Amino acid sequence: MKNFFILFCLTINVFVFADFKDFGYKPLREKIKYKEDFFRLYNIWLYKDLDSISRNIYFLELAYVVSFDHPIRALVPITNEIQYERYKNILMMHITLMLTKEYIDYAYMYVKENIYFYNEEFFKDYLDGYDIAEHYLKCALKYWEEALNFARNADNIKGYRVELEYMEDELYRIKINDLNYEKIINNLMSRINRNREKIKNFQNK
Repeated sequence: MKNFFILFCLTINVFVFADFKDFGYKPLREKIKYKEDFFRLYNIWLYKDLDSISRNIYFLELAYVVSFDHPIRALVPITNEIQYERYKNILMMHITLMLTKEYIDYAYMYVKENIYFYNEEFFKDYLDGYDIAEHYLKCALKYWEEALNFARNADNIKGYRVELEYMEDELYRIKINDLNYEKIINNLMSRINRNREKIKNFQNK
Protein backbone atom coordinates (compact mmCIF):
# COMPACT_ATOMS: atom_id res chain seq x y z
CA MET A 1 0.00 0.00 0.00
CA LYS A 2 2.88 2.34 0.85
CA ASN A 3 4.54 1.63 -2.52
CA PHE A 4 1.28 2.35 -4.30
CA PHE A 5 0.96 5.72 -2.50
CA ILE A 6 4.52 6.71 -3.50
CA LEU A 7 3.86 5.74 -7.12
CA PHE A 8 0.62 7.73 -7.09
CA CYS A 9 2.39 10.84 -5.76
CA LEU A 10 5.11 10.60 -8.38
CA THR A 11 2.54 10.26 -11.15
CA ILE A 12 0.67 13.36 -9.90
CA ASN A 13 3.91 15.33 -9.80
CA VAL A 14 4.71 14.37 -13.37
CA PHE A 15 1.35 15.55 -14.69
CA VAL A 16 1.19 18.73 -12.58
CA PHE A 17 4.76 20.02 -12.65
CA ALA A 18 6.47 18.40 -15.62
CA ASP A 19 6.37 19.40 -19.25
CA PHE A 20 6.13 16.57 -21.77
CA LYS A 21 8.82 18.31 -23.82
CA ASP A 22 11.24 17.27 -21.07
CA PHE A 23 10.81 13.61 -21.94
CA GLY A 24 12.98 13.02 -24.96
CA TYR A 25 12.34 14.45 -28.42
CA LYS A 26 10.51 13.59 -31.61
CA PRO A 27 12.90 13.16 -34.54
CA LEU A 28 11.93 14.77 -37.81
CA ARG A 29 10.56 12.32 -40.34
CA GLU A 30 12.95 11.57 -43.15
CA LYS A 31 11.71 12.61 -46.56
CA ILE A 32 10.94 9.72 -48.86
CA LYS A 33 12.02 10.81 -52.31
CA TYR A 34 14.56 8.39 -53.78
CA LYS A 35 14.25 5.10 -55.62
CA GLU A 36 15.66 3.10 -52.72
CA ASP A 37 13.21 4.73 -50.28
CA PHE A 38 10.11 3.76 -52.24
CA PHE A 39 11.54 0.32 -53.00
CA ARG A 40 11.76 -0.38 -49.26
CA LEU A 41 8.02 0.32 -48.87
CA TYR A 42 7.18 -2.79 -50.91
CA ASN A 43 5.47 -5.45 -48.78
CA ILE A 44 4.96 -9.18 -49.26
CA TRP A 45 1.45 -10.03 -48.11
CA LEU A 46 0.35 -13.42 -46.85
CA TYR A 47 -3.13 -12.90 -48.30
CA LYS A 48 -3.29 -10.53 -51.24
CA ASP A 49 -6.28 -8.39 -52.12
CA LEU A 50 -6.85 -5.46 -54.48
CA ASP A 51 -5.85 -2.92 -51.83
CA SER A 52 -2.55 -4.58 -50.90
CA ILE A 53 -1.60 -5.14 -54.55
CA SER A 54 -2.50 -1.58 -55.58
CA ARG A 55 -0.44 -0.28 -52.64
CA ASN A 56 2.60 -2.17 -53.86
CA ILE A 57 2.06 -1.00 -57.43
CA TYR A 58 1.79 2.61 -56.25
CA PHE A 59 5.11 2.56 -54.40
CA LEU A 60 6.88 0.51 -57.07
CA GLU A 61 5.82 2.89 -59.83
CA LEU A 62 7.12 5.80 -57.74
CA ALA A 63 10.37 3.87 -57.31
CA TYR A 64 10.41 3.37 -61.08
CA VAL A 65 10.28 7.09 -61.95
CA VAL A 66 12.24 8.86 -59.18
CA SER A 67 16.02 9.22 -59.13
CA PHE A 68 18.55 7.03 -57.34
CA ASP A 69 19.86 8.06 -53.96
CA HIS A 70 23.52 9.02 -53.51
CA PRO A 71 25.79 5.98 -54.13
CA ILE A 72 26.91 6.05 -50.49
CA ARG A 73 23.29 5.26 -49.51
CA ALA A 74 22.77 2.51 -52.06
CA LEU A 75 21.32 -0.83 -50.96
CA VAL A 76 24.80 -2.39 -51.13
CA PRO A 77 28.36 -1.05 -50.75
CA ILE A 78 29.48 0.66 -53.98
CA THR A 79 33.21 0.92 -54.72
CA ASN A 80 33.43 2.23 -58.30
CA GLU A 81 31.41 3.68 -61.19
CA ILE A 82 31.19 0.45 -63.19
CA GLN A 83 29.77 -1.47 -60.23
CA TYR A 84 27.31 1.39 -59.67
CA GLU A 85 26.07 1.14 -63.26
CA ARG A 86 25.46 -2.59 -62.79
CA TYR A 87 23.71 -1.88 -59.49
CA LYS A 88 21.37 0.66 -61.10
CA ASN A 89 20.43 -1.69 -63.94
CA ILE A 90 19.94 -4.71 -61.72
CA LEU A 91 17.79 -2.75 -59.25
CA MET A 92 15.64 -1.40 -62.11
CA MET A 93 15.36 -4.95 -63.45
CA HIS A 94 14.09 -6.11 -60.07
CA ILE A 95 11.61 -3.22 -59.72
CA THR A 96 10.15 -3.87 -63.18
CA LEU A 97 9.98 -7.60 -62.43
CA MET A 98 8.00 -6.89 -59.26
CA LEU A 99 5.70 -4.55 -61.18
CA THR A 100 5.17 -7.30 -63.75
CA LYS A 101 4.23 -9.77 -61.03
CA GLU A 102 1.98 -7.32 -59.17
CA TYR A 103 0.09 -6.42 -62.35
CA ILE A 104 -0.40 -10.12 -63.14
CA ASP A 105 -1.77 -10.66 -59.62
CA TYR A 106 -4.00 -7.59 -59.98
CA ALA A 107 -5.34 -8.83 -63.30
CA TYR A 108 -6.05 -12.27 -61.86
CA MET A 109 -8.35 -10.72 -59.25
CA TYR A 110 -10.77 -9.94 -62.10
CA VAL A 111 -10.66 -13.38 -63.72
CA LYS A 112 -13.46 -15.90 -63.23
CA GLU A 113 -11.81 -19.24 -63.92
CA ASN A 114 -14.71 -21.67 -64.34
CA ILE A 115 -17.83 -20.81 -66.32
CA TYR A 116 -21.05 -22.81 -65.90
CA PHE A 117 -24.48 -22.45 -67.50
CA TYR A 118 -26.02 -21.46 -64.16
CA ASN A 119 -23.71 -18.39 -64.00
CA GLU A 120 -25.72 -16.75 -66.78
CA GLU A 121 -26.84 -13.76 -64.69
CA PHE A 122 -23.16 -12.87 -64.08
CA PHE A 123 -21.91 -13.25 -67.65
CA LYS A 124 -21.71 -9.50 -68.25
CA ASP A 125 -19.76 -9.01 -65.02
CA TYR A 126 -17.35 -11.76 -66.04
CA LEU A 127 -16.79 -10.20 -69.47
CA ASP A 128 -16.22 -6.77 -67.93
CA GLY A 129 -13.72 -8.36 -65.55
CA TYR A 130 -11.88 -10.01 -68.47
CA ASP A 131 -11.55 -6.60 -70.17
CA ILE A 132 -10.07 -5.11 -66.99
CA ALA A 133 -7.74 -8.10 -66.57
CA GLU A 134 -6.56 -7.78 -70.17
CA HIS A 135 -5.67 -4.13 -69.60
CA TYR A 136 -3.54 -4.96 -66.55
CA LEU A 137 -1.90 -7.88 -68.34
CA LYS A 138 -0.79 -5.47 -71.06
CA CYS A 139 0.75 -3.30 -68.32
CA ALA A 140 2.51 -6.39 -66.96
CA LEU A 141 3.87 -7.24 -70.41
CA LYS A 142 5.21 -3.70 -70.83
CA TYR A 143 7.14 -3.94 -67.56
CA TRP A 144 8.37 -7.43 -68.43
CA GLU A 145 9.89 -6.12 -71.66
CA GLU A 146 11.59 -3.34 -69.71
CA ALA A 147 12.89 -5.88 -67.18
CA LEU A 148 14.50 -7.78 -70.06
CA ASN A 149 16.22 -4.60 -71.26
CA PHE A 150 17.59 -3.80 -67.82
CA ALA A 151 18.71 -7.42 -67.43
CA ARG A 152 20.63 -7.25 -70.70
CA ASN A 153 22.25 -3.96 -69.69
CA ALA A 154 23.29 -5.39 -66.31
CA ASP A 155 24.63 -8.58 -67.88
CA ASN A 156 26.77 -6.59 -70.32
CA ILE A 157 28.71 -5.12 -67.36
CA LYS A 158 31.16 -7.94 -66.72
CA GLY A 159 33.47 -8.59 -63.81
CA TYR A 160 31.28 -7.14 -61.08
CA ARG A 161 28.56 -8.65 -58.97
CA VAL A 162 26.08 -6.73 -56.86
CA GLU A 163 25.74 -8.03 -53.30
CA LEU A 164 22.02 -8.56 -53.76
CA GLU A 165 22.09 -12.29 -54.37
CA TYR A 166 18.39 -12.73 -55.05
CA MET A 167 18.55 -10.07 -57.78
CA GLU A 168 21.62 -11.69 -59.30
CA ASP A 169 19.70 -14.98 -59.21
CA GLU A 170 16.81 -13.34 -61.08
CA LEU A 171 19.24 -12.10 -63.71
CA TYR A 172 20.65 -15.61 -64.15
CA ARG A 173 17.16 -17.14 -64.37
CA ILE A 174 16.20 -14.63 -67.05
CA LYS A 175 19.35 -15.50 -69.02
CA ILE A 176 18.57 -19.23 -69.04
CA ASN A 177 14.86 -18.58 -69.68
CA ASP A 178 13.90 -20.15 -66.35
CA LEU A 179 12.09 -16.92 -65.40
CA ASN A 180 9.68 -15.89 -68.15
CA TYR A 181 6.62 -13.86 -67.22
CA GLU A 182 5.58 -13.55 -70.86
CA LYS A 183 4.61 -17.23 -70.83
CA ILE A 184 2.47 -16.66 -67.73
CA ILE A 185 0.81 -13.61 -69.28
CA ASN A 186 0.09 -15.42 -72.56
CA ASN A 187 -1.27 -18.43 -70.69
CA LEU A 188 -3.65 -16.27 -68.67
CA MET A 189 -4.76 -14.39 -71.79
CA SER A 190 -5.53 -17.66 -73.57
CA ARG A 191 -7.64 -18.80 -70.60
CA ILE A 192 -9.50 -15.48 -70.64
CA ASN A 193 -10.22 -15.80 -74.36
CA ARG A 194 -11.32 -19.41 -73.91
CA ASN A 195 -13.82 -18.33 -71.24
CA ARG A 196 -15.05 -15.50 -73.46
CA GLU A 197 -15.82 -18.07 -76.13
CA LYS A 198 -17.52 -20.32 -73.60
CA ILE A 199 -19.78 -17.46 -72.47
CA LYS A 200 -20.53 -16.61 -76.10
CA ASN A 201 -21.57 -20.21 -76.76
CA PHE A 202 -23.84 -20.25 -73.71
CA GLN A 203 -25.46 -17.00 -74.85
CA ASN A 204 -26.06 -18.36 -78.35
CA LYS A 205 -27.92 -21.40 -77.09
